[in-house]
Amino acid sequence: MIRLLVLGLVAATSATAQGTLSGQGFGYPLGGLSARALALGGSAGEFDPRSARNPAAVVQGLRMGLYFQYDPEFRQVESSSATDNTVVPRFATFGLIFPVKQTMAIGISTHSLLDRTWATRIRSGQRLGPDSVLFTETNRSSGAINETRLTYGWQHPSGKVSLGLAAHVFTGENRLNLRREFDDSLRYGTLNRSLTLAYSGSGVSAGIVLQPVSWFSLAGSARQGAGISLRVEDTLKTEASVPNRMGVAARFDAIPGVSLMASADRATWSRLNGLGSAQAQARDAWEYGAGAEFFSTRARRITDWSYSVGYRTRELPFAAGGAGVDERLLSAGMSVPVARGRSSLDIAGLRVTREATSQVAERAWQLSVGVTVRP
Repeated sequence: MIRLLVLGLVAATSATAQGTLSGQGFGYPLGGLSARALALGGSAGEFDPRSARNPAAVVQGLRMGLYFQYDPEFRQVESSSATDNTVVPRFATFGLIFPVKQTMAIGISTHSLLDRTWATRIRSGQRLGPDSVLFTETNRSSGAINETRLTYGWQHPSGKVSLGLAAHVFTGENRLNLRREFDDSLRYGTLNRSLTLAYSGSGVSAGIVLQPVSWFSLAGSARQGAGISLRVEDTLKTEASVPNRMGVAARFDAIPGVSLMASADRATWSRLNGLGSAQAQARDAWEYGAGAEFFSTRARRITDWSYSVGYRTRELPFAAGGAGVDERLLSAGMSVPVARGRSSLDIAGLRVTREATSQVAERAWQLSVGVTVRP
């Protein structure tokens, strides 16, 4: 039975089986973006010290700060036969940044790389000897593959060049449960099986931020993944490689009180192939984002309120029913300074649409709340 549970829950199966388009394979990629970057369609990720993308950005926030973020999702999956509503709570990011000298900073952060939280409940039946018996079967998965990053950043005294390096550790668990409740429980009992999958891997990354003139900035970063392993009940089962990623972004500040941003990002998720079953085949994916941020004054001071809008489109790594899943996100948000800029509250709201086949569609509202505390 344990073998059947592994095959049934590790594999990337149809959207009907897992109850979601976004939770196929090893889970949903959160992207390592802060609430502010999410409000900007992800376009600020390469410049944002609170996002886990560009290690050179850590030096952009030279004041010491503690950051944490909560990202619940309210999801609706529609098929030709049924509609399912789900609430997925996610504690997305935790990070700490502190300056070493005037031009150097160190950061440590952790976030969910692939979140695998879903549950399905179906009615079915089977033959047991001469009898036909009915049962209710519930499949659940909780947990994630998490990414912890230690970052070092350096900035030229002119402020025109920032460089960064980071070491990454990937760990996490998926806690799987299969429960089958027979209608005639006195005669056939209840089947209940649980399993824990554990992951461990590593990688390194480097990044740069350039500001050749005061109104224009460029940023780029790349991550090289090393090996990643999967263990079932403390026994090594499979090995693969952590996905590589690279991203670029541009920011325009020529209009007083307004910042315009655009970004592109690519991740080679196919390097995970072989970590799960033959059905859990990932595809390499592109992501594009654009956004605009409006400040309450033209000076863009740390005590200013700001308001953001954005758009992001991307490919999700795992297919649903053999079809690739595409995601589109419309976003808006605001950043509110607290205690004269010593702390801040970032809030983003996202409308998400995911599509794979004409038979299944997934729509969701995402809320992202980030809090930064600077002593």
